[in-house]
Amino acid sequence: MNANQIRQLYPITKDRAYLFSGGLAPVSVRHEKAIKKHMDWLTQDPDDLYVNGLDNDASDCRRMFAQLTGCNEDEVAIVESTSAGCNIAFDLIEPVAGGNVVFDDFSYPSSVFPWHLSPHEDLTKRFVHAREDGIIHLEDFEQSIDEKTVAVCISHVTPIEGFKQNIKEVTRIAHAKGAIVIVDGAQSAGAMKIDLHDTDVDFFSTTAMKWLLGAAGVAFLYVAKRHHGKNPTRAGYASTQGFDIHDFRLKDNAQRFELGMPNLLGLAFTKPGLEILLEIDMKMVEEHNLDLSGYAIAGMKERGIQVTTHDDPKYRLGVISARHQEAEGLWKYLHDNKVDTYYFGDIFRVDPHIFNDRHDIDMLLKGIDDFGK
Repeated sequence: MNANQIRQLYPITKDRAYLFSGGLAPVSVRHEKAIKKHMDWLTQDPDDLYVNGLDNDASDCRRMFAQLTGCNEDEVAIVESTSAGCNIAFDLIEPVAGGNVVFDDFSYPSSVFPWHLSPHEDLTKRFVHAREDGIIHLEDFEQSIDEKTVAVCISHVTPIEGFKQNIKEVTRIAHAKGAIVIVDGAQSAGAMKIDLHDTDVDFFSTTAMKWLLGAAGVAFLYVAKRHHGKNPTRAGYASTQGFDIHDFRLKDNAQRFELGMPNLLGLAFTKPGLEILLEIDMKMVEEHNLDLSGYAIAGMKERGIQVTTHDDPKYRLGVISARHQEAEGLWKYLHDNKVDTYYFGDIFRVDPHIFNDRHDIDMLLKGIDDFGK
């Protein structure tokens, strides 16, 4: 498929400019059919669903996520959120006396807060700062990471600034010092071409509900094969190789980090989104998102909007962030005029995806013009 064909699958595009893919994916006609099928199954024969359908969507979603992100199916665990996946990874890291963990100024709270809890509360928290050019430079990571660094926790694309990190190079720097790299991929997976094996990251956690065109309550945790021997801090039937309570044997793949029944309704909703993305080249998705975000940035700057996301495509993707003293009012005006965006405090954000086109951006820019009158 191409971008226009995907656009035709989404009813919302006929009436609204939906520019909030970094928050919540809208519903396509395929999603509607999948949910109806699942609900009909639960209505008419839940026993058959339990016996014959329980693991189908989970297995399919694991496989498709692996295809989309350049990893193996056995390296993917299904969890409930990006934060849950990151916390699983954090729990596997042994604290070191005098050790430290490295973040950056753009880190998401759930990548930082867990490190203040036992057993990691005594680790020194180091932050790599952005320079005046708005870029977090690799040389500054090199200055902050040393032999006492146990982990580096970063977002692939940051949700507030829309800054895209070079996770491959950060990983190279971290691994040279013996540190593990944990990536929050909530704003990149589904929006760009990703090859996790090529990046060599240790853990990559992301939600389905944003750019992967799936549901809230479903997320994926990539665990590099070299970490499959690590023991989780929790276990359930899904973690183990059998139901015999006298024979405890963890699975030998990433599923050892799963606990129990996944979100079945969420998986049924997530599967069509992954299928849609697999029907289009992810490099094309990335180029499409960069084109729309660049077009929006240029138009917003022409109107005097203080865009904080970097101009250079090397440092951005789909999230466009700006500062606006009337961010809430602008959001409401746009929403009332069929343009969906996001605001938080004085942050105004626009997130175009594969089902959007330049007409949607033009609607956004016209709304900004009209709001200013």
